[in-house]
Amino acid sequence: MSRPLHGGGVDGLMAEMGLRREQIVDFSASINPLGVPEQVQQALRQALTRISDYPELEGESLRQALAESHQLPQENLLPGSGSTELIYLLPRILRPRRALLVQPCFSEYAPALQQAGCQLDSIDLRPEENFRFAVERILAALRENTDLVVLANPGNPSGVGIDPQQLRQLQQGLGERTLLVDEAFIDFCPERSLLPQLPELPNLYLLRSLTKFYAIPGLRAGYLAGPAEGIARLAKNREPWRLSNLALAAACACLRAEDYRKKTLQLLPRLRQQLKAELEELGFAVFPGEANYLLCRLPKTAPAAKDIASQLRLEGLLIRNCADFSPLDERYLRFAVMGTEANARLVAALGRFTSG
Repeated sequence: MSRPLHGGGVDGLMAEMGLRREQIVDFSASINPLGVPEQVQQALRQALTRISDYPELEGESLRQALAESHQLPQENLLPGSGSTELIYLLPRILRPRRALLVQPCFSEYAPALQQAGCQLDSIDLRPEENFRFAVERILAALRENTDLVVLANPGNPSGVGIDPQQLRQLQQGLGERTLLVDEAFIDFCPERSLLPQLPELPNLYLLRSLTKFYAIPGLRAGYLAGPAEGIARLAKNREPWRLSNLALAAACACLRAEDYRKKTLQLLPRLRQQLKAELEELGFAVFPGEANYLLCRLPKTAPAAKDIASQLRLEGLLIRNCADFSPLDERYLRFAVMGTEANARLVAALGRFTSG
C-alpha cells in the first residue's frame, strides 16, 4: 500500500529548489495564519530546561488541562501525539470489523483501518450538492456487520460543516455502532462541536487536534474524547511517552491562549471571505468552507490541478491538488487561508491560469 498524499512538504521544496523557508508560502497545509501564540512560545522556552528528563508516561498534565478546559472527566480524554496517532490507535485496539467512510475524507483513515483488518465501505458527499450531509443516506449505506462510521466535521478537504443536531440523529440511528467524528478543524467553527454533548452520546469518539488552530504541527499534539471504558482500553494498550516535554508544555499553553483564540475567530472569517470573493472573481467555484481552508473547482478553461500545483511549486507556492480525494478529480484544489499579503500573492499567481 502506498503512503497517502498530504499537504505540506516544505522541507522537500527547500531541498529541491534551494529555497530558504521564508521564500516559501505553504497554502497546502491548513495552519492558523496568526502563527504560534506567544504563550506557547514562552512555554517552549521554559520547557527546554526539561529536555533531559523523561516526559510523563501518559501525558497526565495535558489530560488534566483538557478536562478543566472542557469541563469533562479525565477518564473521557486521551492525549496523543497528534490526532493521526489516535486515528491508527483506535482501530488497532478496538478492532472494528467493518467501517463506513464518509467521503471525501482524510487519507489516513483507510490505511489505519485496513492495517487492523477492518473491511471498508464508503459513501460520497457530492460536490454538486455542496457536500450536503444527509443522515438517511448514511444509515442506508450501512451493512449488517458495519460497526463503525467515520466522518469529519468540518469536512476535509471540503471545509463544509455539519449541523451537530444531524450528528446526534445519526448517532441515535446507529444504535450500538460506533461513530468516530474527526474534529481536527472544529476550533475554527466551535459551534459545530459535539464535545459538550459527549457524556450524553454513548459510542461516540471525537478526534481533536491542537496543531492546526494553534499553528504547532511540528510538535504533534492532539487528543481523543470518548466513553471512559473505551478510552481506558486505548490508554492501556499503547506505547508510553507519546508526547515529549516540549509538546506537553506547548499543548497546555494552547488551552490558556484565550486572547489568541478570540482574535483568530474574529480575523479568520474575514480573511476567508475575502479570499473566497477574489477566487470567485477568477472563475473558481468556491465551496462554503467554515475552517481555515477553501476547496475550489477550477474554471473549465484552466489547466488541470496538478499542472497548476507543479507550476506554482517552482515559484515557492505550495497548494493542495485534491485529485486523490474520492470522489473529487483533477479539477479541484484546496487553499489554506493565509494573511492578506500571502493571499494576494496566491490570487495573482492563479490569475495567470484563468485570464482569457
